[in-house]
Parts: sequence; C-alpha cells; structure tokens
Amino acid sequence: MMTRMTTVRSFILATMAILVATFTLPQGAAAQKLSEEGQLRKSAHTFLFQQFATNRKCDFSADKSILKEIVVIADRVEANGELMIELPEGAQRIASMFRHLTLRGENLDRVGGLTLEPYQANATMHHSIQKPDIYRVQMGSLPLPRDGAPNIVLRAKTSGPVVVSEVAFSSQGKLRTTFDDIPFRNLGDEHPVESVVVEIDTTRELSISGHVDLEREKFFRFYARPGMHHPSAEKWAYERNFLPGRQISKMQYALVKGYSKNQPKLKESKSKQGHADLSFFDAYDSTPTVTKAIEPIREIDYAMCLDNWPDFMSIDHVGRGTPKVEFFDAAAELAGAVVADQIKDGGRTATWWEVKNESTIKSEWDYHWAENSWDLLADFHNKVADAIHERAPETKVGGPSSAWMQLQIKDFSLYKSQRKFMDATKGKLDFYSHHFYEDFNTIGAWERRSSTYSNYLAGRLEAILNMFRAHMHGTDNVRPILITECGSLQPGTGPSDYWLRLRSWSAYTHKFMQRPNEIDMSVPFAFLTVPWNPNSGNAAFVPDEDGKGTNGPIENLNATPVTHFFDLWSDFDGRRLPVSFSRKWLDVTALHDGKRIHVALTNMGGQRLNVELSGISDLDSIESIRQKRLFYRDGKVHFDPAKSLKDLSAVDVDVEETTIVTIELKQPLEVEGLLRRECFYAADTAIKADGSAEGFRISIPKHGDVEKARLIIGVHRDGGLKDPLELNINGKTTPTVQAWASDVKNLFDSVVVHVPTSLLKAENVVKVGDYPGLTITSMHIETDSAEK
Repeated sequence: MMTRMTTVRSFILATMAILVATFTLPQGAAAQKLSEEGQLRKSAHTFLFQQFATNRKCDFSADKSILKEIVVIADRVEANGELMIELPEGAQRIASMFRHLTLRGENLDRVGGLTLEPYQANATMHHSIQKPDIYRVQMGSLPLPRDGAPNIVLRAKTSGPVVVSEVAFSSQGKLRTTFDDIPFRNLGDEHPVESVVVEIDTTRELSISGHVDLEREKFFRFYARPGMHHPSAEKWAYERNFLPGRQISKMQYALVKGYSKNQPKLKESKSKQGHADLSFFDAYDSTPTVTKAIEPIREIDYAMCLDNWPDFMSIDHVGRGTPKVEFFDAAAELAGAVVADQIKDGGRTATWWEVKNESTIKSEWDYHWAENSWDLLADFHNKVADAIHERAPETKVGGPSSAWMQLQIKDFSLYKSQRKFMDATKGKLDFYSHHFYEDFNTIGAWERRSSTYSNYLAGRLEAILNMFRAHMHGTDNVRPILITECGSLQPGTGPSDYWLRLRSWSAYTHKFMQRPNEIDMSVPFAFLTVPWNPNSGNAAFVPDEDGKGTNGPIENLNATPVTHFFDLWSDFDGRRLPVSFSRKWLDVTALHDGKRIHVALTNMGGQRLNVELSGISDLDSIESIRQKRLFYRDGKVHFDPAKSLKDLSAVDVDVEETTIVTIELKQPLEVEGLLRRECFYAADTAIKADGSAEGFRISIPKHGDVEKARLIIGVHRDGGLKDPLELNINGKTTPTVQAWASDVKNLFDSVVVHVPTSLLKAENVVKVGDYPGLTITSMHIETDSAEK
C-alpha cells in the first residue's frame, strides 16, 4: 500500500511555495532561454501538477519535494484472455517523467508481456516485478510530450481471469515538484572559459602495468552477441572498429518456452524434482549465433550471461528465475550442459559466462533482504562455476553482474557484502563483473554536485574500482573485471535523452580504457538494433513508423544519434603516450600509431575548456590537425566529424563533451623510451578516519627507480571536505587542502597527493588524522619509473 497518500489539490494549497520555486541557479543561468524540448517538458510538468494530478492519489516524499507515484486509473478492470486499458487523456504527456508503470490487482502473474500502444506496439515493456498482486514494468521510450499525441493503450494477453484495480506511474523517488531546467540550457555559459594545459610526452611510450597498446577490442563494444544482427549491421559496426560484447541467455524463454514452435522444449526430469531432463540436448541445436556472424568476428572473445532460470527449479513467482536453494545443484548441472552443448554443436562458446544477471538486487536474486542472501549467492556462483569448469575447462565463469553500485549505503554494508562475496568465491570465479549507470536527469553532474548528484562520472567510479582492486591485492585474489553494462537509465528519444546516453557511454569508455590491467572488457548499453523494442532510444537504427523490419538490412532503417558514438571513436587506436595536467574532472588519453597522434579529452566539469596540447605543438612535422566533436548545445546533439584546427593552442571542449583530436605527421613519430606506471595498494578498505587506525601499509619493492609518485586516497563523506586532511607519510606530516571537495554533498571520490620520491620506502606507512564522518575507502601509491 502507498503511504502519505493525499490529493494534489490539498498538496498545492499546502506547498504552493515549492511549486512556484525554481532550483537555485548559477548567476547568468536564469537568463538563458530553455530549448524547445525544455519548453515542452516544462509545460508537461506544469500540466502534471496543476491539472492532471488534481483529485488523483499521489505519494509524495515527507518534505513534499518529490512525487514518488501517481495513480492514473483507479477503476476496476476485469479481463480473461486479453487485457486492454486506455489511459486517460494527458497520461501520454506525463508518462516520460516516470521510471515505472505499475499495475495492482489480482492474478497479475497471469498477464503476459505488456505493450504501450501506439508508442511501442511491437515491443513488450521490461518487467521488474510480477506477482499476483503487482506487475511493474519499466516505462518505454516515448517521444517529446506534444499536444495532440494519441492516448496510451496498454495491451497484454492473459492466461486466465485477471483483475486490475489500479494503474500507477512510479518515479523511483526521482521526480521533483520543481521543474529541473539543467538539461535544457547551455551548461557552463554562466562561467568564463577555462584554459588548461595538457603536457604530452612524445619522446616515450606509457606502460600501465605492462599494457602499452590501447587494446581497443577490450573497450569498443556494443551490446549484442556475435551473429545476433543482420550482416549489414555487423559490417557497419566492424567498419567503425566496434565488436559485439555481451548478451543474456534467458533460459525459461529460450529453452522451456522456446522462441519457435518447432524447437524441442526443455522439461523437468520425471525422476528428479527440480532437475532438467538433459536428454533435451540430444535433439536441441545449441550452435551459438557467433558461427553465423560475419567472418571477421567469428573468433572474437565475447560474454554471455545466464538468467531466467526455468520455473520448475525456481522460487514460485514470476520474476527473473531465482533457483530454489535445494535445486542449486540442479541449476549448476543445467548451466554446465548449456555451455558444453554449445561447444559440441557449434565448436565454441562464449569466452566469459556470468552466472546470474544483476544478482545483487532483489528482483534478480529473491533471497536478498534475508541475512544469508550473499552467502547463498556466493554458494550458487561456486556451484555453477564448478559445473561449467568440469564440462568446459577453458571457459571463464564470473559474476555477480552487479547493479546499483551505491556501495556506501548503510555505512558501506553493500560494499562489505561485495567484499564477502569476493572472499567466498576466491579460487572459483575467473572474473568479477559489474554494471554502472547514470540515473535519470543527471546531465550537468558538476552543477548538481552540491545537491542531487550521486552517480559515478565525477570520481565515484574510480573510487569504487580502487576499493575492489585494493581488496583483491590484499587477499591474493586478483581477478580481471568485466563491465558488462554501462550507460544511462533514462528512456525516451528526445535530444536530452540521447545526449545523456552519448555522454555517459563516452565518459565511461574513456575511464575504463585507462585501466587496461584491470578491465578485460567493457560494454556500453548501446545497440545496433533492438528487435524486441524496435524504437528503443539505445538503438543506432530504428524502423519507420510501422515499427517493423529491425532484422533486415540497415539501409531500410533510420539512423539515430546513437550512431555518433560509433563514429566518434571509430579510428581511436594506437600505443599510449604519457600525459600530465592539473584539472579535476578531466580525462585525457594520448595514443600514437606512427604517423598519427590521437588525443581523447572528456570534460565532466562545469566549465567550458580551451585546452593547449603542449608537447605536440612543439613538433615541426605536423601535416594537419582534425578534431571530432560530439557535444550538446542549444538543446541539440551536435556531431562534427572533421573540424580543422590551425594549431593546438586552444582546443574547444564543451561541458560534458568527449572530443578527439587527431594530428597527422609528415614523418613517423620517433619514440625512444618507456614510462612504466604501477600501482601499489594498502590492504585495508572502508576504514573510518577516527584516528584509531595504525596506518595504511603500502609495499613498493623498487622504490629507488621512481620518477614520480602519487598517493591516491579514496574518500567518502556526506557534506564534503571543508577542512584540511591531515596526512602523515612515513613520519612526515602533510596537511592537504581539497577546495574542490568542500561543496560536494555526496562526496565519494579520490584525493590525489604528490609524494616526493625521497619519502618513499620499501615499506610505507600512511596515517590519516581524525576527521569526523570521513571514511577512507582505499589507498594506493601510483608510481612512474623510466624503463632501463
């Protein structure tokens, strides 16, 4: 049942000040005119609160600033065989503001896939909860909220009588009662353009723990298994140097129900309850689709994920198939058979198999919220890993395919569960995998730093990965990480929706490529086409209005702004060059391939930048300079594939832009040396800075060869760091002031301190002074040494 139910009429009378208020804007921002999309969305927002919600049940936050849910229809609807509900006029204008559509009633576990007509007539919405009394699906991609758009009609087949008593839109606590205009104005225009110097060392290459090549195949992937798409689509991506990366195997649908009428159907064993009748594989063709991919990609490494375990071995409600504890062995046996049969029938299988998709959340692993849920999760992963390794020893098995990486909640209880999982699966799993997504309405991350931003692209991603890496080193359990999904959770196909995806994919990809020794593959949630949701905002190509033909040649489809992500990064490759700069929220990677130098820059800060690429500008052999730009301005996504530059003294980089500069040289670059970068970790993670710790111990065996050293401290503190952080490094006290961290409301980031090489020892001790509310999430020293 919903709590704090009220009507919006009484809410408006009680909280008129909130409704007419606006966010506190930076000086100059208030004068900006909203983009066309912003005007449409603001009009819809006003319509929601001043008209549509009147006399409808609503669930608000305690301070009335957030609308969590609104009941759109409260009339009883009965159906048997086919369910059809037309939502009231105006629902189509407000639906895109919400994360979920929720049905409440009776026997809702009998409802099949739900379509959102006419907007997603050929696709069913992805469900997150389905029980007899509740059916919740993710809101589909909707166009901009214009007047005159047709009403939404919900349709689904049912396997028996059902009753719907309510239809509600749910925001997951994300919809503010004040309109958020940040995505609809030009970010950074209220600030002067900042000049930044980036030094690029063109005399030697950079080795990151032995990795000099970019290893492009690790980072430039799209979401698919090989052979999933029409050959023309795979060829289009391959020509841009992108490869398929990961897909899910939904066993209940693929094996038990079957995607075709004529295929064999997996059944429960007649002699062993909960076990699959494995004679099914005698008749079933398990040849993986990779054998049907275009020829150049048939031998590539890729990942698959097991999910939707068969109902006959799973907990009794319609969800994502969580096996019952007593059937863990049966599930593991089935997993081994699935992988082994692919090898038998097709000659190969995926390189990596994840055990259960997003098993860190309850909708995927039903035991969560019980005290032993993570113990069960580790036990299940171990059993599946053993079964697959027994049948296919070369196949790599891992997990937990984590979702919702807010590891700091409840005093790092979620991180401690992850840490416990890693310890319990040591020696069994070959890799660990995680997902990172930017939430709704996170354009303008820097501007939101003092209020609502708590996602990953402003330092939190690195701090989390450093925690995992430190614990791996501290427990002798160093395993590669796979990022098997990343991107944006925001649906929709408006310009701001596309931009949030594009900037997130590029920013994540750029950050991951700087950790080649840790990450074996990263896969943005970017598709070529989406057959089950043809008009998805994650698709590079979509059909015409009839919504058909996604599996045909891409020449018959329409390109979307998603294609710009592929085009931006298409020729970024080579060997690494060292870079240095002093600018927070800026990522820079430099590569060379002989006669070309590529420089990628991602600006997640709040000011536009003019970047001087120093070092390269000193070269006399520059033939030409070209800049690829993908940015968001005046409410539109802009892609310029070939902007010519006269020099490298002032490269424009907009707020949240990733841009790539390519320098063509008259003569091949002469690189003579090598700079070796290594990281040395303290074993302790998530430690309170209360003065009680003896210190973080970091071993550096060959410290005498170090040219430069940086102490990287993961920090978490609500309210930021307003006072200096007192450090003692090998007996020398060093107070550090982090002005950038003083106004970050949800600080979870890294403090970087340059350490004189004369201070380094083989065994180093770093102590942190008492700082109320501060948690040191991890600590390591990064060293640069010249190759001898």
